[in-house]
Amino acid sequence: MLTTRSFWLKFFEALCLIVVIIGLTQTSEAITRWQFEVVNNWSKSLPMLAGMLVVSFGIAYAWERSGKGNQLHGLFQAIIAFYVAYSVTGYGAAKILKTQFQPPNYVLETPIKELSGFWLTWTYYGYSQTMAYILGWTQILGCILLLFRRTRLIGVFVLLPVMVNIDLIDHFYEISPLAYYNALHYTFLLFFLLALEYDKLKIAFLSYQEKISLNGKTVLINIVRVLVIGLSFWRIASLRDSFEPKTKLNGVWQVETMSRNNKAVSTAVASDLAWSKLYFEWRYGCLFKYNPDKFQKKDLHGMYKLDEKSKRLSVDFPKENGAPGDSLRVTYKLLNDSTLTMQGRYKQDSLTMKLRKLI
Repeated sequence: MLTTRSFWLKFFEALCLIVVIIGLTQTSEAITRWQFEVVNNWSKSLPMLAGMLVVSFGIAYAWERSGKGNQLHGLFQAIIAFYVAYSVTGYGAAKILKTQFQPPNYVLETPIKELSGFWLTWTYYGYSQTMAYILGWTQILGCILLLFRRTRLIGVFVLLPVMVNIDLIDHFYEISPLAYYNALHYTFLLFFLLALEYDKLKIAFLSYQEKISLNGKTVLINIVRVLVIGLSFWRIASLRDSFEPKTKLNGVWQVETMSRNNKAVSTAVASDLAWSKLYFEWRYGCLFKYNPDKFQKKDLHGMYKLDEKSKRLSVDFPKENGAPGDSLRVTYKLLNDSTLTMQGRYKQDSLTMKLRKLI
């Protein structure tokens, strides 16, 4: 594995130090802007990466040929650990000092489906400041542990799960190319520090060797192992199959016209007499929304039953305490895949609606 005389140790140390130098230059706005352009363009980032590898190889080769400088390993590894601690502490401090996960008001009032991955993440993590504190202090604790040789491995164990999770969020939620690069190179440096402790990790995790023998006890244990995972999947699959199948009614419907007791009511403005949209969900019941621009507590949440053969829809709107509430009983007719009519009764009123499907 990696030793003080290993060429590959020198190579990866040189590569990590180049990464550290690049990271430290982000204190300059102009260089940060240039780095953003590089990491956001594969035609620039791939040659950059190739250049870093070539330079690292050259440094390692010259270092190996000289036969000197082995005492520098400890210094270089400390520089790498201190850089990660410095950088990640900044992100932890941002959470504690409330400069991260603080979406502006116009984002908070934007419909979820219209939010970018960045603002969706900021809104989600910003919902609980206590959670932000926990994440921030976890990052800072891991960084403090990195600063001491005796606790460095523990610090790596604390920070790696956090950083890998951030890597995945940055990638799949498209947070920012530069933020993604930063998270990735912190993770890379942590894996390097982890690899330095290979011998200790091998003793800790691979020293136990289980004898493999085909006897009744071994077969039974392996069957139980398979059942533990398999039964869990089967339980969830059974739960899914117990749900009502999806229907053509599932989705979001705009109420275009509505009449109660043969009197037309406007659905274009906020009113207690007319709904603006109806939401029929696969698993979560339904919601009848009054105000076309916002959701309100008075919007009706209910559970519905659909008889597709007779084209009948029954909706019950229980009260907040669970007691029976109002009900709606209608027959419906699909004029096409995106238009339907309903006719029946809500409370004691006769009801007629024409709906247009949005989603």
